[in-house]
Amino acid sequence: MSDADRTRSTKFNISMKYLRPDHKDWKMEGKPALCVLHMQRGLAGEGMFIPNWGPHAAKGIADSGMVPKCRALADAFRRKNLPIIFVNAIPNPVRKVPAYGDLFREIEAAQVNRPYFTDDFIRRGLEVMPEMGQVPSDEVVYNWLIGSFTNSGLDAVLRKHQVSTLILAGFAQQSVVYSTAVVAGDLWYNCVIPVDASYCCVPAITPGYHEKLDDIVSEALVRVMAQSIAQVTDTADVIAHL
Repeated sequence: MSDADRTRSTKFNISMKYLRPDHKDWKMEGKPALCVLHMQRGLAGEGMFIPNWGPHAAKGIADSGMVPKCRALADAFRRKNLPIIFVNAIPNPVRKVPAYGDLFREIEAAQVNRPYFTDDFIRRGLEVMPEMGQVPSDEVVYNWLIGSFTNSGLDAVLRKHQVSTLILAGFAQQSVVYSTAVVAGDLWYNCVIPVDASYCCVPAITPGYHEKLDDIVSEALVRVMAQSIAQVTDTADVIAHL
C-alpha cells in the first residue's frame, strides 16, 4: 500500500479544519524521530483499559482515519532509517490513581490494578497494535500514567539517537499528545504534531458530555493550545519534510 493510500482518510478528521493556512511553511530542524503514543491494544486498539470510554473512542478513531496515518508515518520513517519509538501506557502500575479527574475514574473502572508484564490481560493491553507494523528496530518504552516522558526512559532513548525534533502521533490528541509536547518543549525538543495522525477524544463519561464536545476541544487545541508549543500540520506534510 502506498503512502497516498495510507494517508487518505475515508472520513474527515475534525482537527484538520482548524489548521492554519500557512501550516506547511516550516523546515525540519535537526534529526527527527517519530513518537507513536498509546497506539496499543489496550487503548487505541481494543480499548480494554478504557471500558466505558472505549466504544466512543473506537468510533472516533475509525472515523478520523488516524490509524492509517500513523502507519504511513511509521513506514516513511522506516524507509529513511529514522528512529521510531512506541510509547505505551501502563495504566495503574502502583495500584492507586489520583482521586480526581474523569480519566482517572475510567482507569479505576477498568480494574487494571494487576501486576504488569506478568498478567496476561495487562500484557496484551501493552502490546503495540498490529496495524502499526512494528519491526524489531522500532523502540518501545512504557510510561505511567499519561505523559510520555513520565517513568518511561523516553528522553534517554531520544538522546541515544541524537534526536532534535519529535513528530508526535497517537491517542489521544488533547491528553497524551498535547502533554507530551509540553514536556518535550521543557526538555528543549522541537515538536511537530500531524493532527490527522491523532484524534481529540474527550472521555465519554465526562459529566455533561455531548456529541459536539470533541469538536470544541479539537478547535481549542489546534487553533491555540498546540500552536503555542509545536508546529501543527498534517501527515502528508510531515512525510514531505523528511
